[in-house]
Amino acid sequence: MAGITEVARQAGVSITTVSRVLNPVSEYPVAASTRRRVLAAASALNYSPSALARALVTRRTHMVGVLLGDIVDPYFAEIVRGIEDVARRAGYLVVVCNTSRDPGTERRYVTALRDYRADAILLLGGDIFDTPTRRALARELTALKTYGAVAVAVAGDHAGLPAIDIDHAAAAEEMVRYLVGLGHRRIGFISGPLNVSTSRQRLDGFLKGIQRAGLEPHQVEESDFTYTGGYSAAERLLPAEPTAIFAANDQMALGVLAASRVVGVAVPQQVTVVGFGNTSAAEHAVPGLTTVSMPRHQLGVEAMQAVLDALEVSGSVDSASAVHPRRLPFHLVIRESSATPNAAKGER
Repeated sequence: MAGITEVARQAGVSITTVSRVLNPVSEYPVAASTRRRVLAAASALNYSPSALARALVTRRTHMVGVLLGDIVDPYFAEIVRGIEDVARRAGYLVVVCNTSRDPGTERRYVTALRDYRADAILLLGGDIFDTPTRRALARELTALKTYGAVAVAVAGDHAGLPAIDIDHAAAAEEMVRYLVGLGHRRIGFISGPLNVSTSRQRLDGFLKGIQRAGLEPHQVEESDFTYTGGYSAAERLLPAEPTAIFAANDQMALGVLAASRVVGVAVPQQVTVVGFGNTSAAEHAVPGLTTVSMPRHQLGVEAMQAVLDALEVSGSVDSASAVHPRRLPFHLVIRESSATPNAAKGER
């Protein structure tokens, strides 16, 4: 592949002029005719300017790291899509890193992204409570600031970073109010891992809703946010004969639907099943899954835009301070998996 010297020779200009024309952030005036010659020469020679070389000049790599807990979970897909939609238009490369909800892996990715001088890191999902690892992560995130990078939490509080999120506890409480309004009194709950902050927030909202309704939680099972985990938790819950099961994410709720079919418990005739997240799988489930809807694409859009806005003030001591935390609205999506408890339920 040709280098900048060959482009300059073919266009009949200096290497400096070629650099000015091909540098996307250069504001140095270049005559239109000269610019056309340079671009034509670069195209004819199949020249591509070095991103690393450009980064040395601009001090920006135009790379953004996105860390998420489970790359196969559709919950994260729409958030990443929102991030990527904004990043692509701004000329940024998005690097997605799967942490498997392991804090050590997460920290190592942050270190690697820092070494590559990523302009920003977005951490998706809830924080993992592990004090020594949290401290190590905090040190890595602090190191990012030394060269003007930005770190933001998305769809969950994370490492004390400014967060673009919803109110998970309020959303869970609203779902409980809906179930109670249908007439349910024996409501089981399947939480995610209780060392994850969003799991705790959703459990807190569930318990608050139950308490405000003057009820006792029928049964609470901790699980792992996976389909298999939801299936296993349902096997433990269903013998206790709840009239409704609230799973803290859609993947676990789908597992509940499957377990109910296997043991011959009809949904929603014998048990109502609801989830959290409103992934595409919730819409296409049989029956369609009632769930909490989060504006996940918009969360990604706003998070990436917040990053771009913060990078605009990279000359400040702490550009991340320009990211203002915000909460987006949520709502319930009512589908066929929820119904009022009938007399037969009371006789189970």
